[in-house]
Amino acid sequence: MTSKFLNRKIRVLRLLATTQAYHHYTMMQLNRDLLQCGNNSWQEAERLSYWFDAMIPYIEHSPTDFMHNKDEVTDTVLNNYDKFKTWTKIAESVGISEKTLNAFCKNVDNSQSVIHLKALGHLMYPEWLMAMYLYLENAISKVELQNTFVEYSLFAGKATPANFAKFRKIVFEIENSILQITNKQICRDIKKSKIFDTFAIH
Repeated sequence: MTSKFLNRKIRVLRLLATTQAYHHYTMMQLNRDLLQCGNNSWQEAERLSYWFDAMIPYIEHSPTDFMHNKDEVTDTVLNNYDKFKTWTKIAESVGISEKTLNAFCKNVDNSQSVIHLKALGHLMYPEWLMAMYLYLENAISKVELQNTFVEYSLFAGKATPANFAKFRKIVFEIENSILQITNKQICRDIKKSKIFDTFAIH
């Protein structure tokens, strides 16, 4: 295995761990917010069903699809938390600390960076990056890899080829955001430890 190929695998794994962690982080936060709402009423569920039917008519909905109870939502929160911690450990194995990953997720969730990842990217990019990693591991064919790279329109419900130019742009944004967060954390740690005091000229 050449160093170039190894670096490519590590890069893909770093991106995969980051996007997977963010996906489970934002789903965990979303369901935590849902817990604050309590159990919704049948009337509320009917209104939501009517709204979704108007916006996305190609998918059938019923009020029961929009009912929830606290126990189910709590289980979803805990499940996403466990998966978030799993991907955090994987990220640490390729050089992204838990502190950095937590800060990244908070930034994205607060729309401070990589906005497209928060909008829809966290639903697609983990799948794409997983396919890329499996391809590098010779676990899937090139055709299977290519078939994974599709986007789904929220309103039309049709699959279209992925926009690679946009994807590359988002990849650079993710990597740049992780780098900036890491550098800021290093600078803060240096200031706290006063490591340069030993070099001061008196």
